[in-house]
Amino acid sequence: MANKKMTYSNALEQAITMLTSTEGASSEVIDKLTALKATLDKKNASPKKQTAQQKKNAEIKEEIAEFLAENKDSGFTVTDILKEVPVVQGDSNQHVSALMRQLVQDNIVQKYSEKRRTYFKIAD
Repeated sequence: MANKKMTYSNALEQAITMLTSTEGASSEVIDKLTALKATLDKKNASPKKQTAQQKKNAEIKEEIAEFLAENKDSGFTVTDILKEVPVVQGDSNQHVSALMRQLVQDNIVQKYSEKRRTYFKIAD
């Protein structure tokens, strides 16, 4: 139990267990805590929706990956990607760098350096 993260659901479960084993515990309190735990568990089980920005970023990452796949023989810097991929023209360097980092983490794109410059190309 020491390694398990204490969540609100776990805390409620322990409180319910302690109250049920205690003499003179109010059944009304136990019922309320049980209902609260069920509500928490239901909320945590629901799938999370992507925000509009997350959807837009996913589309941008697909466009970048397609561009890199079409030009798989050469590597591109973030600045090159800003110039060559129409969907990111006008975006900031930081935004494209963050998207590239995500693509590298997902093993879609490879990152390498030459002469103190960072290049990206589609993963093999």
